[in-house]
Amino acid sequence: MLNDILPDPPAGEYLQACKTWIRVLKTLREDNASLINRLAAALKETMHRPFIEEAEEFQLTMLDREESLVLLRHEVGEQLTWLELQPENQPAPHQYAVLKNDVEGMVQEYERIKLAFLIFIAAEKEKMKE
Repeated sequence: MLNDILPDPPAGEYLQACKTWIRVLKTLREDNASLINRLAAALKETMHRPFIEEAEEFQLTMLDREESLVLLRHEVGEQLTWLELQPENQPAPHQYAVLKNDVEGMVQEYERIKLAFLIFIAAEKEKMKE
């Protein structure tokens, strides 16, 4: 159904889109790792039980996000390889519309989680000042 709404772009554009998506997903993974490290540092500075419990939830979410980023990057990489080789009698491994939607959704979801995490960390720092 998505494919009917959003047709595949010309091969050159599709190739560039995949390369861009790979870079975006790499950046999100690096940022996610940075947030996990920031969480670990914050945990070293606190003994507040509620913070520790909520931090654990964020950690699980971030680890899940990492796994999702790796899987999506793999799918985009498969599509990129297929576009570069254009093998005959072999259909594309993924639809453009689906990949585009998945990458955009991943970016939105990641930004939502990151914002919630930054607010959470800032609130804990304020409590520690008190």
